[in-house]
Amino acid sequence: MSLHILHVASEVVPFSKTGGLADVLGALPRAQAALGHSVTVVAPAHRSELGGKPPGRPAGSVAALGLRATVMASTHEGVEILLLDCPSLYVRPALYSLPDGEFPDNAQRFAFLSSAALTLAQDRGADVLHAHDWQAALAPLLAHHQGVDFATVLTVHNLGYQGVFAPWVLEACGLPEELFALDGLEFYGRVNFLKGGLVSADALTTVSPTYAEEILTPRFGCGLEGVLTSRKGALTGILNGLDVETWDPAHDPNLPQAFNATTVIAGKAAARHALATEASLADGERPIAGMVSRLAEQKGADLVAAAIEPALALGFDIVVLGTGEPRYEELLRGAELAHPGRVRLFRRFDERLAHLIYGGADVFLMPSRYEPCGLGQMTAMRYGTLPVVNRTGGLADTVADAGEPGGTGFVLAELTPQALVETLRRARAVLADPERLAALRRCAMGRDFSWDASARKYIELYEQLLATRPSSH
Repeated sequence: MSLHILHVASEVVPFSKTGGLADVLGALPRAQAALGHSVTVVAPAHRSELGGKPPGRPAGSVAALGLRATVMASTHEGVEILLLDCPSLYVRPALYSLPDGEFPDNAQRFAFLSSAALTLAQDRGADVLHAHDWQAALAPLLAHHQGVDFATVLTVHNLGYQGVFAPWVLEACGLPEELFALDGLEFYGRVNFLKGGLVSADALTTVSPTYAEEILTPRFGCGLEGVLTSRKGALTGILNGLDVETWDPAHDPNLPQAFNATTVIAGKAAARHALATEASLADGERPIAGMVSRLAEQKGADLVAAAIEPALALGFDIVVLGTGEPRYEELLRGAELAHPGRVRLFRRFDERLAHLIYGGADVFLMPSRYEPCGLGQMTAMRYGTLPVVNRTGGLADTVADAGEPGGTGFVLAELTPQALVETLRRARAVLADPERLAALRRCAMGRDFSWDASARKYIELYEQLLATRPSSH
């Protein structure tokens, strides 16, 4: 049957973006619409991202918290987009924060989003309200509290961000005091928006099967492992997909020569030469270890910095694209100065250069401490670049070690600089063996990371929820 699905999130490509959440909201609804469902996305009209007036046509208004937003409606790639234009909440220089901290009214800004989305879901006769992360997590809680006639799903993209506020925000957000309880929003004497959604949504999902298991433990649960364990039966891990149109080496205008699994040797050689030239590497023939990442401890930037000297001794050149914590930028900048022509750090975000690194590198460095899903390793494999990863979250679900059947990359034995060096030593041996390298690249490039499979799993979940509701549509 055809479902009406309403997604609610704080950002959505191409209308606003700070990270992967926006990419998911741009891709998953589109894939669901392609399966024949009616799909709506509700998000704030962040004017700083829209270059002024929000796109679309006025489609009425919606009120909450004593405020009113004009609903700007448009259609993008088969999906109805409803942007909430409420200047007092969403005309800001950034989406969530400034360098000196988060906006002090973030609780109200996203309580409004959840409340408005709930009203729109009811007005439009939605079958499913699908909320994403803490900014939308009040929607399932309010839906449960009001006894609405549709199913609710909450997806956790990164448990580290929870929306925790002082108790006084209850009144400011129009939240009934009875919701400030152990089975509601209360969390060590504070209000936790994400917890409210976790305890009340009909189903919980996160962005990879392994991460769904990890967040039940103290190491990855961020203080909510008890809550999640109590709802373990409602929790599912569904791997994110990849935008296979944007990331397609066979049709990538950022590469000097397009390639597929059949022409990968020549295509990657051309890309490697172009990357070596742009990075001012002294010898375009050495293998390149690439990294496209936020430079943070979570992403293993410290491990990469510590492994540079031995990696160079193994014969790798190293190219890194990204910004992040100053200490890691400085360490990598120091390595660049100490090894001109062998190490290059590009301290910026550059979409074109990212494509060239994925295409031209031989291995891709992604030794994350935790990774709910991760897209870098999927992208690298699609370009025949073998990822070097830690066995965690989505990395564990997508990368098989070269020593296993169907290997697609290299998995660290433990999370240490020494283990990273040893893994690079194994990778270097494979790169010197054309037959093994070709087999690994074939397996890596043959993986299907399109959104279609993920979209179907979400539809199955929705249908299961609706089948068990006494008054489903």
